[in-house]
Amino acid sequence: MRDTLVRGGPDDSGLFIDEQAGLSLGHRRLSVIDLSPNGRQPMTFGRYTICYNGEAYNFRELRSELEGLGHSFVSSSDTEVVLKAFSQWGPECAHRLNGMFAFALWDAQERVLHLCRDRVGVKPLYYYHHEGTFAFASELKALHRGLEGRLEVDHASLAEFFHYGYISGSRSIYRHTLKLEPGNWLKVTPGFSLEKGRYWDFPEAPTDGQRDEGKYLDELEEIMKDAFSLRLVADVPVGVFLSGGVDSSLVTAILARHTTAPVKTFTIGFREKSYDESGWARRIANFLGTEHTEETVTPEHAREILPLWPEIYDEPFGDISGIPTAIVARMTRKHVKVSLSADGGDELFCGYHRYWVMNGLDRVLSPFPAFLPRTLGRALGVLGSDRAADLARAWPGLRLPALKDRMRKLQAVLTHWQGGASGAYPYSVGYWLPHEVSSFMGSYRDPRPALDPSKDLLRAMMDWDLKHYLPEDILTKVDRATMHHSLESRDPFLDHRIVEFACTLPLRLKRSGGEMKYLLKRLLGRYLPDELFMRPKQGFAVPVYSWLHNDLLDLVSEHLNPDALKAQTLFDPEVVLKTVGEFTRKKGSIAVDRVWLLLVFMMWKERYGA
Repeated sequence: MRDTLVRGGPDDSGLFIDEQAGLSLGHRRLSVIDLSPNGRQPMTFGRYTICYNGEAYNFRELRSELEGLGHSFVSSSDTEVVLKAFSQWGPECAHRLNGMFAFALWDAQERVLHLCRDRVGVKPLYYYHHEGTFAFASELKALHRGLEGRLEVDHASLAEFFHYGYISGSRSIYRHTLKLEPGNWLKVTPGFSLEKGRYWDFPEAPTDGQRDEGKYLDELEEIMKDAFSLRLVADVPVGVFLSGGVDSSLVTAILARHTTAPVKTFTIGFREKSYDESGWARRIANFLGTEHTEETVTPEHAREILPLWPEIYDEPFGDISGIPTAIVARMTRKHVKVSLSADGGDELFCGYHRYWVMNGLDRVLSPFPAFLPRTLGRALGVLGSDRAADLARAWPGLRLPALKDRMRKLQAVLTHWQGGASGAYPYSVGYWLPHEVSSFMGSYRDPRPALDPSKDLLRAMMDWDLKHYLPEDILTKVDRATMHHSLESRDPFLDHRIVEFACTLPLRLKRSGGEMKYLLKRLLGRYLPDELFMRPKQGFAVPVYSWLHNDLLDLVSEHLNPDALKAQTLFDPEVVLKTVGEFTRKKGSIAVDRVWLLLVFMMWKERYGA
């Protein structure tokens, strides 16, 4: 099990066995802090032994506090600090950690195993509990190896994958195999009794405050300066993913001004100009004086990455931007061992285009009875996304395939309009819709709770994404792609102080006059001229329509041919064969994302024998 994780931990390994307790702990190490053997894991201190993944960025401050309480240290690693913090404060030590982490700690005296995961869910932690066996790992591939022959596909989770493109909450693709949720701890006692609890949650937002905008701006800048610089703590070189967007530009700009060493930045672009943002990243890097490296992603890159997709992600995963993420991780690892990303800015500071669309729809349609938008949605369905997109070509800045997809989602949102946009929001972020999933998977019900109707719609949408989309799509994508290339990714926007600040920030400072990420842009204006970042949001889109229809069409034929689809037993092949047929006949883009999900699922199935 341990050595399945060698890609993420190529530098060292260790094993701890307590035969009397029937317990083993294995660890693979990516050496980032204290490169000496003193940092090797599993690490034991007295009655406690720890397996730890991630970083506690404030470990030096905690170490000083623990030394004042009588503790001594034999290493300079953060692992030893976390271990001795637990020995001092018990599970409550999680409140003191500022970082990304998942750890398992064995208490040999009490015969109790403690598991803990960081607040937002940057680092993963899976566990299996069934028929007298408990096992855990940071990646599913380890559980697959250790429990070979015992893992069975969970049909409800697979249906959720086809709906959203990923599996959220505590579920995984396998039965009896769960994720420890962000901000949670789990205690496994003798006899395999499990006790779970939450030590942190997103704070509830207050009503709009009356403080001056400048005071909020100054406070945010001070928190970010400290949070960003903390994430440079390492005994190896550190870089920054620079996309050219607001969030990564802000991370780079603050570090460039407030650190002494030149910042190393990395970006990728596309040959397809409508998808390429690398020129903006290059301009920003030149303005800030960073050491900049870039690479252009092509279909050939996709062909290199796709065979590795099941190995990278372990379970069906549908975010196609994982391809450029893997490419930039591979490129970056040639230069540094740690890189900072800017994930979380959209969810925390109201940055997604869909927030603006759904909020506008709600404002326009809320005075009318629900049957009117539902009737309009059915009319769009009859019209068809191709024709509707043709009529909507006047919308600025939209690529035609993206426009057709958005028209399809608009039709789904309107058709399922109930209780305003709060009830319809999940349809704006889905692929196969629930009734479509039911048509080939059997009865399917969305497992996720609806948006909180008591909250302002914008805040409710951000909360929903913070708890589902961010940890299970965005953070999963980056963590797995970087760890596959032995690169540690750090998320400065997800410092819990920034998260708590953003969650309690008045909405008027997130969206003002139709401008999203209002306060972030005001802060970035202190570092960059407006012309370098005040432009429409582009997003990390990938030309999947062109790639799958042209350069990668043979992969579709190889994995989604009628024989392969009819041979699998997890869903009815007839409906999906119709979708694949529509795609191959080039009937617009409405089937592209759904075909992509089918493709990555079939590749995963063939790899893991599901």
